[in-house]
Amino acid sequence: MSLDGIPYVGRHSTGKNNIYVATGFNKWGMTGSMVAAGIIRDLIIDGKSEYESLYSPRRSMLTKQLAVNIGSAAGGLLRFGRPRCSHMGCKLKWNGVEKTWDCSCHGSRFDEAGYVIDNPAKKRIKR
Repeated sequence: MSLDGIPYVGRHSTGKNNIYVATGFNKWGMTGSMVAAGIIRDLIIDGKSEYESLYSPRRSMLTKQLAVNIGSAAGGLLRFGRPRCSHMGCKLKWNGVEKTWDCSCHGSRFDEAGYVIDNPAKKRIKR
């Protein structure tokens, strides 16, 4: 996942124009990979893409969203109590609509019994 919610697609670095990256699809890889393929195709064939700056892996991450993400992660780590995420120990919030325990730090989700629904957590939570 990228900090601003937009995947990284394009040239990996300025020094090596023949190395490309496509990542950060946030579980939208099947759809996003088609967009990425079009952008990378344009970069290879035409040397540019109309979407190059929007998806650039080298775009600035110094955004409001970065501050929000850092604040959310720090807040999750500093909250006391249980349950805590088995990935890195952030405090979980109960999602009453979906009946899940959700981690605001890295996106892991657990069912009512504590079993992992979504990664990056690998182990069941202790309640």
